[in-house]
Amino acid sequence: MILPFTPVTIEDRAVIQSFFDLNGFRNCDFSFSNIFSWQHSYNTTFAVCESGFLYIRFQVGNQLPGYLFPLGNGDLQTAIETLMQDAAARGNDFRLYAITTEMFDLIEQSMPGRFVFETKRDWFEYIYSSEDLIHLVGKKFQSKRNHINKFKRTYQWEYLPITPEIIPDCLKLYDRWCAENGGCNTEQTLIEERIATQKVFANYEKLQLKGGALRIDGEILAYSYGQALTADTFGVHAEKSLAEIDGGFTLMNQQFVEHNCAAYRYINREEDLGLDSLRQAKMSYQPVILLEKGSIRKK
Repeated sequence: MILPFTPVTIEDRAVIQSFFDLNGFRNCDFSFSNIFSWQHSYNTTFAVCESGFLYIRFQVGNQLPGYLFPLGNGDLQTAIETLMQDAAARGNDFRLYAITTEMFDLIEQSMPGRFVFETKRDWFEYIYSSEDLIHLVGKKFQSKRNHINKFKRTYQWEYLPITPEIIPDCLKLYDRWCAENGGCNTEQTLIEERIATQKVFANYEKLQLKGGALRIDGEILAYSYGQALTADTFGVHAEKSLAEIDGGFTLMNQQFVEHNCAAYRYINREEDLGLDSLRQAKMSYQPVILLEKGSIRKK
């Protein structure tokens, strides 16, 4: 049996989001804006079947095509077996990606001993206390407070919500960030990120994102945006500033959480993708949860 997968478009938001609204998993993979904006990169497709489950299929680089954990209120074993049948009909080995230990436990309860779970450190997600990111209290955040205090002494600034009126300025900042990082037209990952960024801002209101920006000395020189993942967790999908603005990233992080995410207990700032500099930066904010993720294959 081959499932009727179709590419994810902006018109599919309401259907897919209806499943995400019932989701209790904190990983960033169950974010419509992420799935939609990166659809070109992962060839992401979806299907909603009579069983009442949402199925999502995609491919990361040279890895085998695979699926996300199926979301729905029906029988999990039936849902997993449906995906196994789809993979077999396509001539692929069965893989589930972005699987947390919580998901694996649920699968083991339904289908004990049938799968191998392999974690991948580069996929682990960094989840923080919103209170920590807002107030930055204690010795462990001393350097962050120092960066912010220096920034406030150096620049005239204000925090703004992202609205259609300032999106062109956010895109100008992104272009400057690209130039600062060697351009976004040669390296594949930066090409794909540029496309994702353009898709987000072109569909910003339809995606119902929350975002904020810093106007520094009259120019938009930092921004951040994201959306809720669960009732208690907000996902930060993007954050940009210029390296020449000392403390820009630090203040952007703090201000965005204070203005847009204070109602959430946790802030998910996603993976580090195996980049050492990004890993160090994310660890420096003292995550309260390092969300383990990996993949599942049949034994």
